[in-house]
Amino acid sequence: MIIDLHNHTTPGSPDSLIRPWELVTIAKRVGLDGVCITEHGNRKAEGIEELSREYNFLVLGGFEATTELGDILVFGVDSCPSNILRAAELRRFVVEAGGVMIAAHPFRNYISRRAYRLSRDSLSIEQACSLEIFRLVDAIEVVNGWSTEDDVIFTQEVCNRLALKGTGGSDAHLTTQIGSCVTIFENTIRTERDLVAELKGGRFQAADRRSRL
Repeated sequence: MIIDLHNHTTPGSPDSLIRPWELVTIAKRVGLDGVCITEHGNRKAEGIEELSREYNFLVLGGFEATTELGDILVFGVDSCPSNILRAAELRRFVVEAGGVMIAAHPFRNYISRRAYRLSRDSLSIEQACSLEIFRLVDAIEVVNGWSTEDDVIFTQEVCNRLALKGTGGSDAHLTTQIGSCVTIFENTIRTERDLVAELKGGRFQAADRRSRL
């Protein structure tokens, strides 16, 4: 199954220009089997099940939490308390709830958007592998719709060295980005529980479809 794990829509992400119905109709058009809505914040978007039923298409929910160690995609949890701001605290909460955590675009500001961090020295592979966030997550988003080729190569090497699986997600905020980066799952996914199980089991791989689209 081909699923875009990382998308933002207008109701829950002020920086997105994608309406929920557009996400689904375009996902169908570009050949996806499902999408995840991962709004910024600490809770899943509302109306996901209704949207899925209306369009007879797999739509699952998660959220993109902001922590001191970077952004983290969370699945299998409806929400987390607003006072949980640190990644280690988020990890404890998510594990207890039976969910999973994915480090989202972990090197974006070091590579893809390096201009924002000109005062920082370059990050080596060794330094990257030692970052605390990778001791707290279940997987790493290796292919992101905003990532450069250098970013993807660097992140994949970190995944290889840490023996962590890599996911793909478009991080779509514009309709033209939907389905540009995806995660291909070996088994059929029908529910969020299935998604969590497959992520925990590592039965997936990331794919960059930007040149194809």
